[in-house]
Amino acid sequence: MLSCEAATGLMEKQHTGEISFFGKMQLAFHTKMCDACRRYEEQSRLIERLFKVKENAPVSPELEKESAALEEKIIQQLNGQKQ
Repeated sequence: MLSCEAATGLMEKQHTGEISFFGKMQLAFHTKMCDACRRYEEQSRLIERLFKVKENAPVSPELEKESAALEEKIIQQLNGQKQ
């Protein structure tokens, strides 16, 4: 049986279409047996759908400005942690 780590790796490959038939079968078997991975897979699918919707949605100027400010703040914090 797959480890949970290997199963989540296969889930990510499934999103990009890079999973083999054998990998699909292993993943299906694992998620039938593992509640945690089944929930992770459901949440991962939801996140993927939300990102696809977001890609096609118009962005307001206010949201764009807030996003840019938040991105800058995150970059500053990351740079501060590296030093």
